[in-house]
Amino acid sequence: MLGAWLAGTMFFVVTLIFAESLHIGRHVWDIPLDYFEEIALLSWLAQFSFLITGACTKISVLLFYRRLVKDTIGAMWKAAVIAAIVFTAAYTFAFMLMLIFNCNPTEAYWKSFDIKYSRKYTCVDTTVVNLLAGIFAIISDIYAVVLPMLMTRHFSLAAGQKVALNIIFSLGILVVAASAARTYYFYEVGHNSDVSPMIFNATAWSQLELQLGMVCASLPALRVFFRLARSNQGFSMNRSGQGSRGPMSVLPDDPPDDGYQLRNVEKKHAKAQQTSVVAAEEETGSMSPSSTTASTRHLVKSPVVKSPVDYEAYNLEMLNKGRSRYSITGRERSDTIGRQPSHRLSQPAMDRLPP
Repeated sequence: MLGAWLAGTMFFVVTLIFAESLHIGRHVWDIPLDYFEEIALLSWLAQFSFLITGACTKISVLLFYRRLVKDTIGAMWKAAVIAAIVFTAAYTFAFMLMLIFNCNPTEAYWKSFDIKYSRKYTCVDTTVVNLLAGIFAIISDIYAVVLPMLMTRHFSLAAGQKVALNIIFSLGILVVAASAARTYYFYEVGHNSDVSPMIFNATAWSQLELQLGMVCASLPALRVFFRLARSNQGFSMNRSGQGSRGPMSVLPDDPPDDGYQLRNVEKKHAKAQQTSVVAAEEETGSMSPSSTTASTRHLVKSPVVKSPVDYEAYNLEMLNKGRSRYSITGRERSDTIGRQPSHRLSQPAMDRLPP
């Protein structure tokens, strides 16, 4: 499609020059004679760019059909697609050669409109050539529309998907209609004395045909584009919706943000409840460290933190117990020296919180 876009851009520029600078569309007797040579040269370039654009667009569509039915249908349909590609490339190349060797020398195609041009030349009447080129273009357009409908009619698709696919393929009928109108006006160029309006009409329909062809050829790729745009939009909405709660989870396996720290605390305490064995100690210190034996060890059952309120209460209790180990001066109290922090035994109950 890149070649079609480049050649189509060239054709578009030529049509702009035709309309703005060379007064194509006016009656032929209203156009200065000095413009005729330039009009003929730009017409020659426009026909080249038209052939290249049409061929690249149709071959691109046919290659898409070939990828679409790869390993799904019989060899006959694949051969039909390849035959269409060969036919399109062959007639395009043939008419490009006709355009080059239409006059001998080639420059006589446009130089002959200059009254000062004295070199001998011969040119072939392009009326029949233009008509044949239009007929071959219409045949290839119809082929590109009908072929995918016949190939995909046996696909096991949902009814809605099959209808949408056929609608996309049917849009090529618009290209066929534009090609038929262009062919008519090109035929009139060789049979009408007021040739300038005929050239203008043929150029306008050619421009419409090329642009419609490129749009129709790009429609299958637009499905991927809209899918990506929709996913990016959902990504942005998800990010804005989670911005007030914290960082957004990027990976699909990341845990959600709400209560994430709370569940981590629950997991840690559940693990400690199953695996940790601590020595039982009395708060009064009546038991000596040496009297603690394996028989006095037991599993400590810690309450599970189920809400942010429980978690906050637990933190306050731990802070209070840490303060009780030190005097006002900041030194460790003598009755707690050598003891392990008692908060390892269990979590505090809610009713033991300090006022």
